[in-house]
Formats: sequence, structure tokens, C-alpha cells
Amino acid sequence: MRGLKRYNDSNYIFFDNTKKTIQGLKEKYKIGVISDTDPSIKRVLKNAGIYDYFDTMTLSFELGESKPSLGMFRHALEAMNLPAIETVFIDDYEKNLDSASTLGMQSILILSRPNSDETTKHLNIKKFSDLLLYL
Repeated sequence: MRGLKRYNDSNYIFFDNTKKTIQGLKEKYKIGVISDTDPSIKRVLKNAGIYDYFDTMTLSFELGESKPSLGMFRHALEAMNLPAIETVFIDDYEKNLDSASTLGMQSILILSRPNSDETTKHLNIKKFSDLLLYL
């Protein structure tokens, strides 16, 4: 079928305790998503029962930019209506964290990819739920 895109929800893999961690963070903070993704992300988050926890979403397919573009981070900051210094950005790629840091965002590297290397430039966590210990 021409022009029809098919999206596979199994491409999205959630961290252990994702919903519990997001619920815990939401009790204290605004939460947003900055993601290089396609339109299926909204359906996937709804099906996982976590869509409504997010205050904003900056999504590459809507913005026409991808991380580490500063435009992605500026859009997210504007949507949250927060100064960069009052925000935390979590990612598994150091280049994305470096970009966010140039705007003053606090950055945390999640060591979730195989062969992830710890860094001294950013706080490192091994599990998504570790955020509850640091924030």
C-alpha cells in the first residue's frame, strides 16, 4: 500500500519500573518528553498507561528537527515554561546531553545501551528508577 506507514510498537522498549518511576517523579515535577520518534509514540505511551503523566512532548516528527539540535531543547524549554537551569534532561547518548548542557540544562546519562561508557561530564545512572534517588 503506497503512502501507508506501518509502525511497530515492539520497537519501543520501556525501562524496568518505568510507570512507577514516572509516577514518583510526577508527584514533584513537571515531566516532558524530548524524542526522535514517529507518530506511533503517542499511541505507545497511551497503551502503556503513561501518556497522561507528561506535561509536554517535543517530538522530532512534529518539529522537523532531531537531537542533538538545539532547536529540540529550546522548544522543550519553551513548552515547559521553565529556565534551563531548573530542568533535567536524561538520555543515553552523551552528544545529546552535551547539547542540552550548552543551554544550561542539567544532564544525566543513563547507561542503558550495551557498552555504555561512564562519563565524568554528566551524572551517570544505571537504571531509570535511580532518578528517584537523585531528584
